Amino acid sequence: MRSKLTLVLTPLLVLCITFSFAQEKTISGNVTDQNGLPLPGVSIVVVGTSNGTQTDFDGNYSIRASVGEVLRYSYLGQTTINRTVGAANSISVQMQEDAQALEEVVVVGFGEQTRKSLTTSVAKVDADVVRNIATPTISGALQGAANGLQVNQNSGVPGAAFSVRVRGASSINGSNEPLYVVDGVPILSGSIGGNAFGGQDNDVLANLNFSDVESVQVLKDASSAAIYGARGANGVVLITTKRGKAGKVSVEINSQVGFQKEINRYEVFTAGEYYEFGDIAFEDAFGVPGLLSQGAILGTNILAQEGFSSLEELYAADFGDNYVDAIYRDSPAVVKSFDATISGGSEKARFYANFSNFDQEGVIRGQGFDRRSMTFNANFKATDKLDIEAATTITQSNNSRINGDNNIFGALTTAVLELPGNPLFNEDGTFNTSPFIFSNPLQNAIVDKSESRTLRVISNLGLRYKLSPSLTLGSKASLERLDFKELVFSPATTRRGAASGGDSTKEINLLNRWNVTNTLNYNKTFGDFGVTGLLGFTFEGTNVDDIVTQTQNLPAGFELPGAGAVPITATNEIRENKIFSYFSRVGLSWKDKLFIEGTVRADASSVFGAGNAIGYFPAGSLAYIISDESWFKNKALTSMKLRASWGETGNQSGIGNFGSRFLAGVTNYSPRPGTAITQLGAPDLSWETTTQYDLGVDLTLFDRIDITYDYYNKETTDVLLSRPLRNSSGFLTVAANVGDIVNKGHEFAINARIFQGNFNWTTQFQAAYLENEVLSLQRDAAGEFIPIDAGFATRIAVGQPLGAFFGLEADGLWQEGDVIPDALIARGVSPGDVRYIDQDGNGNIDANDRVFIGNPLPKWTGNFRNTFSFKGFDLSANLQFEEDKDIFNNSNAFGGATGSFLFNKFASQRNYWRVDNTDTNIPRPRFGGVQAYNNQDSSRLIEDASYVRLKEVVFGYTFSEDLLGNGMSLRIYVGGDNLVTWTDYSGLDPEVNTFGNTNASRGTDFFTQGLNRTYKFGANFKF
Repeated sequence: MRSKLTLVLTPLLVLCITFSFAQEKTISGNVTDQNGLPLPGVSIVVVGTSNGTQTDFDGNYSIRASVGEVLRYSYLGQTTINRTVGAANSISVQMQEDAQALEEVVVVGFGEQTRKSLTTSVAKVDADVVRNIATPTISGALQGAANGLQVNQNSGVPGAAFSVRVRGASSINGSNEPLYVVDGVPILSGSIGGNAFGGQDNDVLANLNFSDVESVQVLKDASSAAIYGARGANGVVLITTKRGKAGKVSVEINSQVGFQKEINRYEVFTAGEYYEFGDIAFEDAFGVPGLLSQGAILGTNILAQEGFSSLEELYAADFGDNYVDAIYRDSPAVVKSFDATISGGSEKARFYANFSNFDQEGVIRGQGFDRRSMTFNANFKATDKLDIEAATTITQSNNSRINGDNNIFGALTTAVLELPGNPLFNEDGTFNTSPFIFSNPLQNAIVDKSESRTLRVISNLGLRYKLSPSLTLGSKASLERLDFKELVFSPATTRRGAASGGDSTKEINLLNRWNVTNTLNYNKTFGDFGVTGLLGFTFEGTNVDDIVTQTQNLPAGFELPGAGAVPITATNEIRENKIFSYFSRVGLSWKDKLFIEGTVRADASSVFGAGNAIGYFPAGSLAYIISDESWFKNKALTSMKLRASWGETGNQSGIGNFGSRFLAGVTNYSPRPGTAITQLGAPDLSWETTTQYDLGVDLTLFDRIDITYDYYNKETTDVLLSRPLRNSSGFLTVAANVGDIVNKGHEFAINARIFQGNFNWTTQFQAAYLENEVLSLQRDAAGEFIPIDAGFATRIAVGQPLGAFFGLEADGLWQEGDVIPDALIARGVSPGDVRYIDQDGNGNIDANDRVFIGNPLPKWTGNFRNTFSFKGFDLSANLQFEEDKDIFNNSNAFGGATGSFLFNKFASQRNYWRVDNTDTNIPRPRFGGVQAYNNQDSSRLIEDASYVRLKEVVFGYTFSEDLLGNGMSLRIYVGGDNLVTWTDYSGLDPEVNTFGNTNASRGTDFFTQGLNRTYKFGANFKF
């Protein structure tokens, strides 16, 4: 019976299969916009299947489909079109603008809005525009990309931190960095670990893979950021990651290789020039020539040792190794990245998976950063009402750092300052250490070790259930785990480790953060009125387990602290904080042209004082689209929207986990253990509150030019400071909310579509103006504000911008014939020495003559970007600028002419004052008290740090699908980062800061490694 049935069914099955294949065929065609121009990237999907494709650069496509199946054509800003496959093998479609879909979607806190309905100030960054910049961090890619966002790279060290400020700085002891939120969940940012490396703070944001990012939004005003309450005062950066799209499985491979060289490299005196400079200084002091060269000062007779017959011959010679050149790599440092993505799915289930690798060598030996990451995102439509999403990212990075900046074992620092004329190696190949004042620069770079490894896991699971067409319930749970391990080791063979027989320190920092957020969203239209609502609560907890061990006197060949014979320290800190919050947002629209929105959030945080357990953060905003009125008829001004917002946000970062509480700690007395009170309680301690209002206007001219303007006033009260106490308390200070800082400014942006068609040209110009002022500080017993000194020459004072420079005001040099005050003559001052302005007129120069001499905060920041495309070619270039800012070049206090004779000098100091060379502004060589007088903190060390930088240039070509085959795309490109910098600053780079991300001491350079110039090429392949 079975065989007979088989004989009957087999021919029928073959007939059905044959008929089915006969009905499936290749459909090709072209897709254009309403003006008949080709539309690349249009998604075409066979409805009900995973079969799909996209149009190529010329709008062409081809897809396999059967007669009767439906092709769905979709594109952002265009009305979705369905076409049924019939007898024809060609289907061409002309799409039309969808007035509603055309509105750009903007991600906001816990939701999305169209650009049209937006009532707040939000900057959107197109991730594709900045994706190819050779940087491991998201913050680095944002530089010059968003208006009102100031991003500075603190140093050129691989993996080093960036400083990010949204509309200025508003805290002194707390963080001024924005809150980073990935797919709705706040994540960790900032540095981790000991970071005893000057401005080379590490950055946990470097553990995020930028190739996973779909878009970035920056919430700038208080009304948009208030939904994040006590952590929104510094703005919020919302990061949305990529998700799979319905259609056929697609694969994308990106590869980039770049070569980096330092933008600038220090040049220093030759050995002969150094000894001539020192001999002049000592001859002026003691009346005897050649004291330094002939061993009277340092004990080594260089004149005889090197075999010179006269001082003049010595002065004209150069001998010994070039330390600066030695610490840099001989060939360009390689930076390379690779990532592979596979994504796709059906309308019921979509997935996205990515693997990436980033590897960057440092331009200075001993430096390097590498990262590997894996990401998997999935979206499921379980039912018509229930959506499920899940995401996991695992990242591991390794960072090799060397000492730098303000450090006598810093490679770059000692390469400049160390006694010149010595070889770096002994004849037997070992490092030469004996003749150096501090340490061997090359040994500092390649022998002393600092190796860190960071493992980061971010995982979340989210549900959305549609209770009704207008009401959606959402829930998301996330876990972030960060494991940081660092080993800092100096063997006994180095100058740093010699005194201790070798020194080893290891830190293990384990951090967990969990977050649960539940929301209820409402969206409904009642005639001309639209109502939106959001109600939610979130719970978040963070705990840290930090262990540090240090030992000394290690046997040769061992690096870990366990091998040390002498224990130095062993600490274990466990810290924890929690925050529980309720939040709500209500929006009302009328005729899609008048929009009103209100937000409120309540935060209960474990870090607040007992007297301020809960903080409330309200906000409100409105927008009015005047151009939608019937009486508004203007061919030039095609769109006009007015915006206004007000809100309050908080900053709890300055309090610390236990900043408001009485604390007792271990205080051992001799060999006996003990405890003592280590901190006084401050039960009324509260978050810093920032109140901001914003007035803005959005214009569109001729349907081609978009103009945005905002004015804001952002005042922060209850700034956290240390309040002085009576000595009888046993403590000098206690934390208190006493300060007040204001930031106000203007933001202006133009985005223009100059040409559209076969040749496209778009341009973007953004400029932001900022004024910052400290309004109040802690008062003394007489009621006067107490200034705060920080850094090298920084003073925080009322009436001045945060971190202003304070010192003497220099007025050139004293020259022959000038009347030098008797008090200065008595101190040895004579022609060729620095002439300071006597502010109080007492005839002498002292601390009372100091005034404010500079401002590290730029008045103007912005960028100018142009993008061109023609056929398959594309070209983009971005200029980034900061204007009207100062930098304190503390490197010149050591490597300048006024520095100690022990330090070598910059080549720029060769034109120093002599009796036969008086037309100069560089002081004469000096020793002793007069040298210290010339080297005081003053405006001599203040320089203009304004700059314009060609941040990025990329030229690419996309091969046509006709050449590659159906569904395939290949783009190749070449480009460069930081190609040209126009600045008057004499140091390595005007952007650096030796104090990293500290708030008070900005704009200070102390042998901080400068940025790098990158030449790169890459390819993007899709199929």
